Amino acid sequence: MVPGVDRHHPEPTRAGARRRSGTAPSRLATLAAVAVGACLGSSSSAEGPVLGWGSNLFGQATSPESATAVSLSTSHACAIQALTNAVICWGDDTYGKATPPASVNGTLGSGIAIAIGTSHSCAIQNGTGAVVCWGSNGSGQASPPDSVNGTPGTASAIAVAGAASCAIQTSTGAVVCWGANGSGQTTPPPSLNGTSGTAAAIALAQDHGCAVQAGSGAVICWGNGFHGETTPPPAVNGTPGTATAISVGLDHSCAIQAGTAAVVCWGRNNFLQATPPPTVDGTTGTAVALSAGAGGVHSCAIQTGTGAVVCWGYGYYGAATPPPSVDGSIGTAAAVVAGWTSTCAIQAEGGAVVCWGINISGEVIPPAALRGTRVTAIAAGSGHSCAIEAGTGAVLCWGRDDMGQAVLVIGVFVGGRWDGRWCDGREVA
Repeated sequence: MVPGVDRHHPEPTRAGARRRSGTAPSRLATLAAVAVGACLGSSSSAEGPVLGWGSNLFGQATSPESATAVSLSTSHACAIQALTNAVICWGDDTYGKATPPASVNGTLGSGIAIAIGTSHSCAIQNGTGAVVCWGSNGSGQASPPDSVNGTPGTASAIAVAGAASCAIQTSTGAVVCWGANGSGQTTPPPSLNGTSGTAAAIALAQDHGCAVQAGSGAVICWGNGFHGETTPPPAVNGTPGTATAISVGLDHSCAIQAGTAAVVCWGRNNFLQATPPPTVDGTTGTAVALSAGAGGVHSCAIQTGTGAVVCWGYGYYGAATPPPSVDGSIGTAAAVVAGWTSTCAIQAEGGAVVCWGINISGEVIPPAALRGTRVTAIAAGSGHSCAIEAGTGAVLCWGRDDMGQAVLVIGVFVGGRWDGRWCDGREVA
């Protein structure tokens, strides 16, 4: 556990309510995107066969026959089936989160994008662009409003975190959110309402969200701002600076400034997670890529020109100390993703996976099948990591596997402070 970091309860699990959904076919498949979730989720893209493993208590490691996209959460997963575009889910079906409705499961309709949270799932319907959600609806998170559910509005992008969901409305570019709102995380400001302003990109964290405003490039945030995470500085808020990319973590946010490519962060700074070093903050260097972590308290970036990985923030477990193989000493990186207390990168020189940080569950030790092998994408969650192998496109994961994706809570459910529980409700000793 990271000292001094506030977290929230996961959604309570009903006694005896868990059930396993129908087992998906066993043949391998191809995918276009793989998303690895803690109680939230982070994603990367690639193509190739899907391999499922880890705990299969709820069938969450049983992959569909063929897929073009897959999204993983704590104990369930969803995918878009190749050829048919049908949304297929498997694993823990508590609240019906692994039972997509007929409107996207291939019966009456299909999907083109998926995003899943702790106990609910969402998809954008193929053809219509309507947002369809299912699963727990205790906070209204599975009830998208008319403005994006097809009557009449539709969506071009969706983001899900915990018990909250957000989308960008197709016709107006407005940010529309629904679900848990205890911290205002589903109440985007008027500057993103489609009339006063629209969004080009959105990022959603546990209890706050941020967007890059279309046209102006200004970063606008909303939700819990106790630590200043929803108050972007003038360097990126449009007065006068703007941004080209955003990434949000636990109680902090970061962006790459337009024009300078300097990394700018704000919010909670108890571990200096909102203080990027001179090597990327524009003083002596800038960045071409940024990852604020899967709800963690450290961030990493790839330095412009050198390709060196630079990290900052909570580094007790070494998650903020990249090794020489990617820090520019003897090697550099083509991609980096910051997880909860670990980080992984793809080495630019050979395409190998390099990970560092806490190793309680083996999350920083890629499997033998990946050693010396090039990969095309990586993802890091809370206690586990995944990579997509070049050539074969095989998805290989490693780390905590007692429930597959059942990893340590990182603060995703609003209401009550964190009291040491895993995503499935088990107390942490």
